[in-house]
Amino acid sequence: MNVSIEKAEIIAFGKLKNAAVDFKRGINLLSAPNESGKTTLAAFIKFVFYGYAGGRNQALAENERKLYTPWDGDFSAGSVTLEADGARYTVERRCLPSGKETVTVTDRATGKPAFAGEVPGEAFFGVSEDVFARTLFFRQLTLPQSKDELLADRLSNIAISADEQINTGKAISRLNDAKNELKNRLGNGIIPQLRRRSEELSLSITESLRLRGEAEKVRARIEERAPTLETDKKKLAALNCERTNIEKYEALAKLNNIERLKREEADAAAEYERSASALKSLDGINSALRELSAINSEYVAEKTRAASAAEALNEAEAARHGLEEQMPFGIAEAKEAGRELEKHTRRVYFFAAAAALFAVAGVVVLIAANKLIGVLLLGVAAAALGVAGAFIAKRAGVVHRLNFDSAAEFKRELALLPQKEAELDALEEKLKTLREGYDKCFSRCGRLKSRLDEGIGKYMDSDGGDYSELLDTMLSLSTDCGQKRAVYNIKKEEYERSLEGIDPDALAEEARGAEKPAREKQEVDNELRFYSKQYEQLGELQKQDELAAASLESRSGDPAVLVGKKALCDARAAELELKYRAYEAAINAINESGDYMKSMVAPRISARADEYFAVATDGRYGGFEVDTKLSMSFGADFRRSCEYLSAGTRDSAYLSLRLALADMLFGGSGVPMILDDAFVRMDDGRIRMMARALAEAAEKHQIIILSHGDREKDALRDIGAEFAEPVIRMV
Repeated sequence: MNVSIEKAEIIAFGKLKNAAVDFKRGINLLSAPNESGKTTLAAFIKFVFYGYAGGRNQALAENERKLYTPWDGDFSAGSVTLEADGARYTVERRCLPSGKETVTVTDRATGKPAFAGEVPGEAFFGVSEDVFARTLFFRQLTLPQSKDELLADRLSNIAISADEQINTGKAISRLNDAKNELKNRLGNGIIPQLRRRSEELSLSITESLRLRGEAEKVRARIEERAPTLETDKKKLAALNCERTNIEKYEALAKLNNIERLKREEADAAAEYERSASALKSLDGINSALRELSAINSEYVAEKTRAASAAEALNEAEAARHGLEEQMPFGIAEAKEAGRELEKHTRRVYFFAAAAALFAVAGVVVLIAANKLIGVLLLGVAAAALGVAGAFIAKRAGVVHRLNFDSAAEFKRELALLPQKEAELDALEEKLKTLREGYDKCFSRCGRLKSRLDEGIGKYMDSDGGDYSELLDTMLSLSTDCGQKRAVYNIKKEEYERSLEGIDPDALAEEARGAEKPAREKQEVDNELRFYSKQYEQLGELQKQDELAAASLESRSGDPAVLVGKKALCDARAAELELKYRAYEAAINAINESGDYMKSMVAPRISARADEYFAVATDGRYGGFEVDTKLSMSFGADFRRSCEYLSAGTRDSAYLSLRLALADMLFGGSGVPMILDDAFVRMDDGRIRMMARALAEAAEKHQIIILSHGDREKDALRDIGAEFAEPVIRMV
């Protein structure tokens, strides 16, 4: 593949950052002072095509990743645009901070990836990194060598197989190792082992057949027990089903008992609620009953005292009424009538006395002096007497008004009035005392009744009445409620105990499908133990026989397999015999092909290198040759090693060999060659002669010369060679 580099674009690599260089076909001469990045540019081109080398070396000079990772960054990146067989590609490579490298090749015409999974240098140049570094990459630190066995091996491999990765010397060594591994002169190796193994397998087949016979006898015993085991298994399955049903039924019984206890708890709770509903509250009812009973006792006693007081009061009022009925008049009325009678009496006496006086005076006057005055005095006496009569009539009216026949009778009764008044006062005082006692009893009864009504009203509705009966009713209800509360608590505890450690849902699931057992649990358990023991014993015998049969069969192996192994062993031995003879034939063929390097490859390289060396030395040294190890020598009559040449001449010889190798290794295709300060040990004359050789090579290959001075430029101009002068520019 004809390849030439068009452009190198550096994002970050060593000291170069955001830089670009454009190249042309033929010779490209980049001249710049030291430390300007020329060597970095050369290393960058190799990095893009092959990546970093020496990644495991600790020394900085041998570890390219450490050497060329920018100081001010942690990654390297860039791309190279090239032309290969008329197509244009861009190769881009990045080395990430983690050390992982990524590379892509893009077809510039289509924009699609190309050569996926391949090393770009191997894809475009057809050689590995080490061959590239030994042929196309000439650096200022490269020391000229008198021979290069690695390249010699690669050239020999190409001559034989067209693949430079195949090492013929190593191939012969490996073929000999493989042949001896199959069979050596001491009679050891894989083939003799296979023969011996075949004999061992013959003996094993005989022993296997014997052991197989014994194993078949044991298998027969196993087959004889199998029906009994199967019967026991079915019986155990039926018994286990029966046992499971019993457990299900027990679970059902537990579940039913839980449901019964739950119902009983609910019924007891309902009874308690009904009993409790007859009372408004049960809080402190017992102490309240004791207190209310005491209050009721006091209330009953107070009622008794009130009744006694009322009875005494009634008796006193009856006595007063009897006394008042014995009196013909009221005391106040009698006193008023007495005072009125006394007043009328005094007036009767007064007017009677006045009438007598006026009558005597009238008679005296009438008799003695004046008749008229006497008559007048008598008239006054008559008038006074009439007034006295009027008052006498009023006295009679007062007596008659009080239902007395005479004033004397009235006076007699009136004389008895103080005694009766005293008796009445005594009765009134007694009545007052009795009323006060009764009122106090009545008031206390009212307060006690209110307390009873209030106290009983906290627990039950009450309209009064017999508080003893109410308290008895309250006590009865409280006792009944307490009893039913106790029953409820007992039922609740029984229900809660029945749920301890039990999940009702799981129990219901366990009881699903339960039927009433036909037999007792103990009877089923006895049968289960019997058949389980029998099944276990028979099973143990079966296991022992199974182990014995397996042991016999494992010791015997499969006769058919052993026969197959013996056949394979014999076939393998025969196959390896053929391979053994093939190895011998291959070794002979490779040994015979070694002469081809001497007769064909080495002379061709020598001829081409001699042409370049003759131009580079102006024909001073002739007869330049290389042997099969690429050792360089010169001289027509007397052969001498190039080690005897001066350093500059050795550089010319070594560079001539590289140009020849480029022509040979790449089959006539043009490839880029990078020469980094390759002429530092040459004088100006030798550089001028070397320039002619480079100009000749540039007709086929792209030559990139990196130099710190103008000697290479002057030499190229002196010989009239065309060349480009690229520069490193910042972008």
